[in-house]
Amino acid sequence: MIVLIIPAQVWAEVDKDNNIKNGEPGWLLNDPFFSQSHMNVSLKNYWKTLNEKESGTKRIHNAWGQGFGFDFKSGYFAGIIGFDATFNSAVKLGASTYFNTRGVLYSKGSGNKKSNAAGYSKFSERYMKLRYKVADVKLKGRWGWQTIKSFGVITNSTRLSSTTYQGVTGSVGYGDLTLRGAYINRSMDRNSPDKKRFQTNTGKYINHIASGDVLWNSDKLNIQYGFGESENYLRRNILRANLKPEKNLDLGIQIYGTHAEEEYKKMPAAKRDFDNNAWHFAVDAKWRGKNWSSKWGLGYTDAKKAHEVGFYPRHMSKNSRGTFTSMAYAGSDYLRDGELMLSTISDYNLTPDLAVGVAGNIGQFNYKGNHVRTGEINFFTRWVPSDPTLKNLTVWAMFGPGWSYKMNKKTPILTKGHYTREPLLSSEMIIEYKFNIF
Repeated sequence: MIVLIIPAQVWAEVDKDNNIKNGEPGWLLNDPFFSQSHMNVSLKNYWKTLNEKESGTKRIHNAWGQGFGFDFKSGYFAGIIGFDATFNSAVKLGASTYFNTRGVLYSKGSGNKKSNAAGYSKFSERYMKLRYKVADVKLKGRWGWQTIKSFGVITNSTRLSSTTYQGVTGSVGYGDLTLRGAYINRSMDRNSPDKKRFQTNTGKYINHIASGDVLWNSDKLNIQYGFGESENYLRRNILRANLKPEKNLDLGIQIYGTHAEEEYKKMPAAKRDFDNNAWHFAVDAKWRGKNWSSKWGLGYTDAKKAHEVGFYPRHMSKNSRGTFTSMAYAGSDYLRDGELMLSTISDYNLTPDLAVGVAGNIGQFNYKGNHVRTGEINFFTRWVPSDPTLKNLTVWAMFGPGWSYKMNKKTPILTKGHYTREPLLSSEMIIEYKFNIF
């Protein structure tokens, strides 16, 4: 509709930015659609592993791959319409039996067999984009396969490539206020070229996920109210706010509420994470010094389930990723019913290029007279060289121990009335290099 109402002279007369008239030699190639296009290339080596036996059997989850990414972004023809595309490829370098939980390599078969580990290639993004401005109102839209980052209740996740979705997104912005909406019906996971439909926990197909939000972004205060629904399955509301009372201090609050709808309630109890409603509340504070920073967070979950330990599900369905920025984000931990969680991440710059740090979580909930505790501590380092010859190179490494408990799903397995603590060890390493072709 926007294209149809563009005055004809926008297409036929003088391009004011380039001062080139339609019909003169080279006028089309000098249009911003071409002159402002660019392509980035990324090389990413990713190794991620976990050693645990909380299910009662020792399991090593290990995956190692090399990724290649080509990201093309066009300018806007007549300042209005453009096209973007991203191609990703990954090569398997190593894997263990439970490799698929790491989200790095493609699983080409069923089950957890090591032989299923493989690389993949895909066009993860390919979409048309539109923008238009009416007075001080900015309109934007996308149609096709695209990444969606913290867009209402939907977001992406990245390993060697990003989770992407097929659908339509759009926004209307005026000053500090923005209204956004999205309608999606397919996805490609971060480690797969397969186009998948959304599903319930029992495998029943969900037609679509609809999502939207209202944003207020200013120098001192950012607020997001998000809402969305996976059709007749889960309905969710999110409130996130970030306050900057002074330059070095950030204060955050997040509230997540999820309501079970008809298709969710129909599922057997064994397939449900909670019975009717689930809530998660979180606050955090970050202070930045000259060469260091430290962030602390506190979270609490209410997700009741009869006869079992309930859990707050971060995602709106199978094959989707839910917006969740609480510091309780850590695998399947810290989001159990009644669980209180304390988290921190702190780093220090030994040099302008090299930082070291520590991240830790501890959580506790009560179950049949037991104060069940889980936690972890990880040490990390980050090297981002400032030498121009190594520009856009990042090296990241992290490792550390933790402890969980012997469980059936999220519910502790008790021995003589007591839960059993189980140790774990995790680590990861990422080497990424980016550069521009044009």
